Amino acid sequence: MAIKNVVFDVGNVLLTWDPLNVVHTVFPDEASPQSLTQAIFKSEIWLDLNRGLITENEAVSLYRKQLPAIFQDQFEELMRQIKISLTPIPGSFELLEKLHKNHVPLYSITDNVKEIVEDLKVKYDFWQKFTGLVVSADVGVLKPAPEIYLHLLQDYQLNPSETLFIDDHLPNVIGAHQVGMSAFQFIDAVSCERILRNEYKIKF
Repeated sequence: MAIKNVVFDVGNVLLTWDPLNVVHTVFPDEASPQSLTQAIFKSEIWLDLNRGLITENEAVSLYRKQLPAIFQDQFEELMRQIKISLTPIPGSFELLEKLHKNHVPLYSITDNVKEIVEDLKVKYDFWQKFTGLVVSADVGVLKPAPEIYLHLLQDYQLNPSETLFIDDHLPNVIGAHQVGMSAFQFIDAVSCERILRNEYKIKF
């Protein structure tokens, strides 16, 4: 069955997502930035923030208890730098615009924080190109759990066999396959456009 709907991830597909670089920026003298990155971004606090179970301010307070050597203002700066660091991936906005201009129905599924999405919606207008959007913090579940893909399919009445998902993280691609969607791993905008045109025969 032909692909009618194209679904984009956001982090490292449309916008850069580099936690280690954020940690380098906020903690330039940190002796073990990789370990600190793991402690912050692989923690249950970060996961709960992405599930919408806690607010950004609550996360800062919890991080202070978990990592008492770090000052509160440093965690607040971390949250600010995360937002600053999310800049456009070369070519991705242009690809989205081409698809939108040619009336390809566009959607997004993103593991993301409410406050970050609010900030990004002020900075960038690509969100307006999406017919539908599912944010993990709004639905309480993260990729690659099947429920997050099913939210999109059910909320917007999409046929999974007509729907293609694009994500940089391979487990999330596999998760989309498991609910019957087509999916592939994003490497860069040039190869993504080529795959859309040549493998999935999307006209734009």
